[in-house]
Amino acid sequence: MHFISLLRRFDLTRLPGLLRPLPLVLLLGGPLRAEDTLVTRQREEGQRLALELRSQKPAENLTNSGVLRLRDARGRRRELPVNIVTLVDATRWQVRYEARPGTNAPAESLTVAFSTNAAPTYELARAKPGVAMAEPPQSVDPTRTSESFAGTDFWYCDLGLEFLYWPDQRLVKEDLSNGRLCWALDSYNPGTNGYASVRSWIDVEFHALLRAEAYDRQRRKVKEFSTGSFRQITARDGREMWMLKDIRIRDEFRDTRTELLYDLPGE
Repeated sequence: MHFISLLRRFDLTRLPGLLRPLPLVLLLGGPLRAEDTLVTRQREEGQRLALELRSQKPAENLTNSGVLRLRDARGRRRELPVNIVTLVDATRWQVRYEARPGTNAPAESLTVAFSTNAAPTYELARAKPGVAMAEPPQSVDPTRTSESFAGTDFWYCDLGLEFLYWPDQRLVKEDLSNGRLCWALDSYNPGTNGYASVRSWIDVEFHALLRAEAYDRQRRKVKEFSTGSFRQITARDGREMWMLKDIRIRDEFRDTRTELLYDLPGE
């Protein structure tokens, strides 16, 4: 799954509810404490849901244009044109984000390579202001994925939805987000790079990521991410599908915000 994955329906029966009553023997102090059993169940369901989300491979190759809208802490705004290129093969897919700031700032290209069972990998290329991208991309060290893409609030790991690949995933409850019934998924980072944890809200009907909050190790909210609207389009093979139109991310510490708006077919 990534930000421009196409929405599709899933068999929801593969994710049994978490709120069914615990066995009476556990509530009365059986061999395992009830809270231990609940956490175990949350982890099992959370890992299953994260796997479903990671398996949402795009249906076809796609090229989008769009714009990154930035607002700094003083309220100043600027825009960066961006191209998003999605390439799909049998087992993997990659998304390349190409930001073109203009004549006074370097162009930047980030390629995120996805697969279902391995964490995303990243390649970065930069060019001097006013110069076409000519240098070959360089692999990004895994300890540097919390760096900004093209000066925006999106870190590399944000564009890779890296938190869905952490081993500790817990489906903790059902909740509402923007009037939609969602699963609340808590993801815990086993490492020290980037966020300590992320809570995300996953739409129950479509299995789409609607919102996420990232926290540091002091449980302070670092960033908030939300999707905007979706639009139904007709694919080249005639199928009807939904595509994301815009994404917003806010840095709570710096009081900055970035919006990514896609130019969709037919607009």
